Amino acid sequence: MSDNKDRETLATLGAGLFTNSVWDMLSVVVPLYGVAVGLNAAQIGLIVAARSVLPTALSIHGGIVMDQLGTRTVLLWLSFFSILLPVIYPICGWFSVLVALQLILGLVSSLGMTASQTWSLHSSLGDTATLARFSIATRIGTFLGPVIVGLAWDLYGAWVAFTCISVCGAGTLGCLAYCHPRGSASPIRFDKNPSLRQKPKALLKTLWPQWPAHKQALLLSLIPAVAFILASSFLRNSAAAIQSSLYIVYLESCGMNGTLIGTLVALAELAGVIGSLMAAPIEKKIRAETLIIGCVGLSIITIAITPLIAPWLIVMIFACIIRGIAQGISQPLMYSVLSHEAQGKHQGASVGLRNAVVRLGSIITPAGMGFVAQIWGIEKSFYIMGGVFLFATALLALVYQQYQKRHPQSTTD
Repeated sequence: MSDNKDRETLATLGAGLFTNSVWDMLSVVVPLYGVAVGLNAAQIGLIVAARSVLPTALSIHGGIVMDQLGTRTVLLWLSFFSILLPVIYPICGWFSVLVALQLILGLVSSLGMTASQTWSLHSSLGDTATLARFSIATRIGTFLGPVIVGLAWDLYGAWVAFTCISVCGAGTLGCLAYCHPRGSASPIRFDKNPSLRQKPKALLKTLWPQWPAHKQALLLSLIPAVAFILASSFLRNSAAAIQSSLYIVYLESCGMNGTLIGTLVALAELAGVIGSLMAAPIEKKIRAETLIIGCVGLSIITIAITPLIAPWLIVMIFACIIRGIAQGISQPLMYSVLSHEAQGKHQGASVGLRNAVVRLGSIITPAGMGFVAQIWGIEKSFYIMGGVFLFATALLALVYQQYQKRHPQSTTD
C-alpha cells in the first residue's frame, strides 16, 4: 500500500509539472507567433484571451465531472488532446483559426491543470506542506517550459516550439501510466459511479452540464473563505495574465529575443519554487489571508512597473524574482484554504470554481489591456491596468479587515 501511495504521489507531482508547463509554454510561443504572422496588439490580446473563454464557462462543470467520473479518467483523455492540438498551430496563421485553436486548447490545458490540482488535493488530504511540494513541481514545469519553448523558437522555429508542448502532453500520459503499472487497475475505472460503464446514456448525462450540480458548486462561493480565495485568485492572476500577453509583446518590441523573454518568464516561475517552500513556515506566523493579499499586491506592482525598468536587465530579473516569490507563497495557501473549506466530494468543484474565476481574469486582462494599448500606447497600459488592479486589491483588503473584525473566529489561522 505504501509503495502504491508513493507512486501516486510522484505521479501527481509529474502531472502538475507537465500540465502547468503546457499553459506557460503557450503563454510564450503564441504571442511570438502572433507577432511573426503580422497581428497587432489588440488581435494578440484577443487571441491570448480566447483560450480562457471556455475554461471560464466550463471549469466548474469540468470539476464536477472529475468528482463523478474520477480525476485520472478525465486527465487521461485530456492528455491525448494536449498531444494532438499544439502541432496544428504552425499550419495556421489566420486570426480566426488561431482564436478557434486557443478556445479548444485553452479548455484542454486549463482542465488539465484543474485535474492535476484536484488529484493532488485528494492525495495530500489538504496538508499545506504536501501541497507546497506539488506547487514546487508545477513551478519547475513553468520554469523549464518557457525556457525550452523560447529556445526552440529561436533555433528551430514554430514547428519544433509547438511540438515541445505536445511532448508535455505525452509526459502527463506517462505519469498516469507510472501510477498504474502493468497488471494494476486501469485509470479508466469510473470508480465514482460504476454504472456509467454499463449505461452510455448515464455517461452522456454526466458529461452534459447540469444546472443542479452547477448550483451546488456556485453555492460554495457563499462560504466567506471561499469567496475570499475567488476574489484574490482573480487579482493574483492579473499579473500572470499581463505576463502572458502584452508583457511578451512589449519586451519583443524592446529588441529581446524569444530565448531571453522565455528566460525572464521562467525566472519568475523558478522563484515561485522558493516562495512555495516559504509558504508553510510563514503561515505559522502570519494569517493566511493577510499573506495572500500582500503577495497579490506585490506581484501586481512588479509587473506594472515593467516599462520603467525595461532598460535595465538586472532590475527586470530582480522584479521577476520578487513576483515569482510572491506568486509562489500565495498558491499553496489558496489550495489549502479551498481544501479545508470544500472537503470530500466537492473538491473538484471547488478547484473548478476557482479556475473559472482565474480564467475569467485571463479573458478580461489581456483583452482589456490590448485595447488600452491601442488607445494610449503599450507603455501606459501597464500603469493603467496595474493601478486598477492595485485599487481592487486594496478594496479586498479593506473588506476582509472589516469581516475579520465582525467575525474574528471565522477566518483561517
